Amino acid sequence: MQIGQNYSSEQFLDSEEFKEFTHSIKQAHLHTQDGIKLSYAYINHPNSDKLIVFSSGRVESHLKYQQFFYDCFQQGYSIYAMDHRGQGLSQRLTTNPQQGYVDKFNDYVDDLNLFIEQIVKPLDKKMALVCHSMGSAIGAHYIKQQPNTFNKIIFCAPMFGIKLPVNKHIIYWLAKCLDSNKSGRQPNYVLGGKDYHRVPFDNNDLTHSEVRFSYNQQLIEQNPQLKLGSPTNHWLTESISAADKAIKYVNTCKLPILILQAAQDIVVDNKAQYRALGSSATLYQVAGARHEILMESDPIRNDVLNQIFNFL
Repeated sequence: MQIGQNYSSEQFLDSEEFKEFTHSIKQAHLHTQDGIKLSYAYINHPNSDKLIVFSSGRVESHLKYQQFFYDCFQQGYSIYAMDHRGQGLSQRLTTNPQQGYVDKFNDYVDDLNLFIEQIVKPLDKKMALVCHSMGSAIGAHYIKQQPNTFNKIIFCAPMFGIKLPVNKHIIYWLAKCLDSNKSGRQPNYVLGGKDYHRVPFDNNDLTHSEVRFSYNQQLIEQNPQLKLGSPTNHWLTESISAADKAIKYVNTCKLPILILQAAQDIVVDNKAQYRALGSSATLYQVAGARHEILMESDPIRNDVLNQIFNFL
């Protein structure tokens, strides 16, 4: 498969070849200094020294991106991906395991650094970082702290700002007031927040691909530990602050950076992505795309993959 040709299709998810490939993806765990068990997945390409580290978004797991792993592998890449603490197959942090929570946003960054130092760097391969949504904010903080690890960075629909109903300063103030952490109580959901609930495809704001949307929902039903609900007030305040800093970090970074913007995104703030553009960054708007650009319908996703692999 050459760059510019067709990548794996929506129908490929049902094929024996894909099922066989998923069985070749290995899963393992590592433990952080504060005792959190992190799940990660990887597949090594036997004939290449190129490697992608993938940082996923909020609520996501590496299981969701097995088709992306396949296309990376076909292009000659090993790929390594870790589930962030508090989500996916990694250890949860609250009494209610469905709450989106992190104590400090930098915990995500420390975890990614641990994963790269312990698991990925010893492989001694040429590394690129590909991130989605919240994973992009994590990646931005990482490259600020460790500017020499990766050769190139790609941010997919990056969370450099969160799409909010009113001014972010008002939302931040309100979430800070409502945050139960400051009184030593259990974390609490944002206003209107709730446990995981299955959303019909017709009501989703994430993708135009019903096949990939349904595939992910089947994964969640088959692996109930993947279920994650709304964010907590504490996660929201941590993430608003972290997104603001991510803009500065990306703007001043000297590494080659590609920002892939989903034209129809209503999850993250696309305007913030323009503020992150510095001298080494390029922004490409993916026409017709909703937030989950790596889970989109084939024509949109193929465009995204072309941009990724041509950039790399």
